[in-house]
Amino acid sequence: APPLAAERGGVLVSRAVTETIKLLCLAVVQGLTEFLPVSSSGHLVLAQRFLGVRSPGPDLELFLHLGTLLSVCVFYRRRLSALLADLAHGRRAGLLYAAWVLVSMIPALLAYLAGKDLFDRIYDSPRTVAALLVANGALLLLSALAERRSRAGREKPLDGLRALAMGVGQAVAVLPGISRSGTSITAGRLFGLGPKEAAEFSFVMSIPVIAGAALLELPETGLLGAAPGGGGAAGFPVSLGPALAAAALAGLVGWLALRAVVRVLDRGAFWMFGPYCLCVGAFAWLLA
Repeated sequence: APPLAAERGGVLVSRAVTETIKLLCLAVVQGLTEFLPVSSSGHLVLAQRFLGVRSPGPDLELFLHLGTLLSVCVFYRRRLSALLADLAHGRRAGLLYAAWVLVSMIPALLAYLAGKDLFDRIYDSPRTVAALLVANGALLLLSALAERRSRAGREKPLDGLRALAMGVGQAVAVLPGISRSGTSITAGRLFGLGPKEAAEFSFVMSIPVIAGAALLELPETGLLGAAPGGGGAAGFPVSLGPALAAAALAGLVGWLALRAVVRVLDRGAFWMFGPYCLCVGAFAWLLA
């Protein structure tokens, strides 16, 4: 009967709106926490748990990462343009910088090949994520040691060793609850890099890693089978249109967060995110 059909249609629309709102909330969480050293993946896992969003775990996070990836490219557009120009003309500075980026990618590649199944299982364990957030907070407190070195004028230039150290930090952050920016920047600072150089290299070296992960993982998600206006594909909570809107929102919020974290680094207050992670991790452990 028409009234029954109308009622069913209203329920479907209401459900779609609710799921879209939840996804946009996750996009804001992603944008805020991708560049702040508090672990976007950890916050997404916990937000999904408490918001009740059913998703394919890291697949949804990967799509939101594409939005924040764009914000990195926009924020460092001048540095990236200069790097591309150096590479096009075969300049030594550009070639070395590109080489250090490649070196930094090696640990992340090895971690992905060695432990992908393990990492996927951790996404389903909010209590494990909470414990990793506590570990992330403890690590951030170590960045206070780097501030002392910086004030003493013992900063060093970027080289292969420091690029590798930051790459190891990036690889460890494959674990949800460990911040990629937090571990990589802290590693760079502890190995003697200045705050601006450590932040810039941390975010620039993330571009090929995130883009490469997208190319590897995107065909396995439900996104490619999602219709722009209809329901989501199997395993994906919303249609492609809202997912694109969420990615755009994550990118905008991420750009604002990126500006904030660079300012915090300049002020030598990076370690102050540590107590926050300790508190959130402990609270999430009790609730999980």
